[in-house]
Amino acid sequence: MSYFYLRVDSDIKSEKISFIRSPDEEQPKRTYHTSSSRIFLRSINTHTKFIDFNSSLCYTNGTDLVSMKRSKEFNWQCACLPGWHGKDCGQPEVIWRAFLTHRTPIKIIGPRSFERRIIYAFAVDKFSEIMTEIRINELGDIVDLFILYEDEESDFLERKLNNNFVKNYHEKILYLKAKNIKYALRLVRNLRDDDVILTSERNEVPNKYAIIFLKYYDKWPEPVRFRMRWSVFGFFWLHPGKTIITGGACSVSFLRANFNNKFGSLHSTSSPLNKGIILGDLNHFGGWFCEYCNDVAQIIEFLSSKPQTGINLEKIAQKKIDNAFLEDVIENGLYIDGKTELLRTHRYRDNYFAPFYVSENSWAYDFLLTNIYSKIDYYEG
Repeated sequence: MSYFYLRVDSDIKSEKISFIRSPDEEQPKRTYHTSSSRIFLRSINTHTKFIDFNSSLCYTNGTDLVSMKRSKEFNWQCACLPGWHGKDCGQPEVIWRAFLTHRTPIKIIGPRSFERRIIYAFAVDKFSEIMTEIRINELGDIVDLFILYEDEESDFLERKLNNNFVKNYHEKILYLKAKNIKYALRLVRNLRDDDVILTSERNEVPNKYAIIFLKYYDKWPEPVRFRMRWSVFGFFWLHPGKTIITGGACSVSFLRANFNNKFGSLHSTSSPLNKGIILGDLNHFGGWFCEYCNDVAQIIEFLSSKPQTGINLEKIAQKKIDNAFLEDVIENGLYIDGKTELLRTHRYRDNYFAPFYVSENSWAYDFLLTNIYSKIDYYEG
């Protein structure tokens, strides 16, 4: 004889009733890490990322391998691809320019024998779902552990993960409530002092090539902060401020010595910037901040649910924020205040138009690449 148990879905809106064979089935089998996990990070040798040309050790992805292999001359120097620099072609443009303009000379050591492990911590809520999906896919191959956390009263992220959100990267995801974030590093049993802690706010995607550089080299200034391109409503509009300085990265030992292991202090405005470096300038960005990059309904819900610093919702162009208002400002390139004019970007001309994953999967993110409310943008593609 078989027994069945009645279960009522906790999501009231779904009004679902289902039958299960045992109480154990109530808890979904987690494929990601939680506060009860014991996490061990892999140690990866860097030898597969570099190639030895006689006496020249060159970074594979930054080197013009075709021309070097064709050359009949003895290769004493690496031939870099456009946008790559350094004696081993291991410095992407954003890193090279930051070092070039730094107030004191920087003497980088590397490449390392083993990669630094990257531990990336950031908060997630329902308004940052799209950008969370983008940045995990953008950085999934180079980040060793994602620490994703949400507010105590929310179970949005947990439900999403249980329903296979970013399933391909679950083995690299640690899910926590915000109150437990201070214990996160204790769960990594083989944490090293030279591992890198990376943090950023919601809706931000750090430049993947900048992060890769941090994995392979030593003696870069700490802490690192990122000058990100400030997109609004999608990557087709740019805020007139153009960039924001945000996020942070440093070694585990630096976080312990200077910030008492507090992730939040790493990207706060009170960080000791005089000792560190900012990656990115007005033309070569350290990442992307995409503000209000949601559908119109979500933007309205977001604005009504949280107080917005510097925005008086009652005095926005003497109008009410509704679908018609938002569609109008998105079409005509106006900020959420209905007054500040946004700058038009060019999808096929701007080298830093959008994160690489978005551009490579344009079919899934077309609403962020093309202004669907503007006929001009629609026909220009």
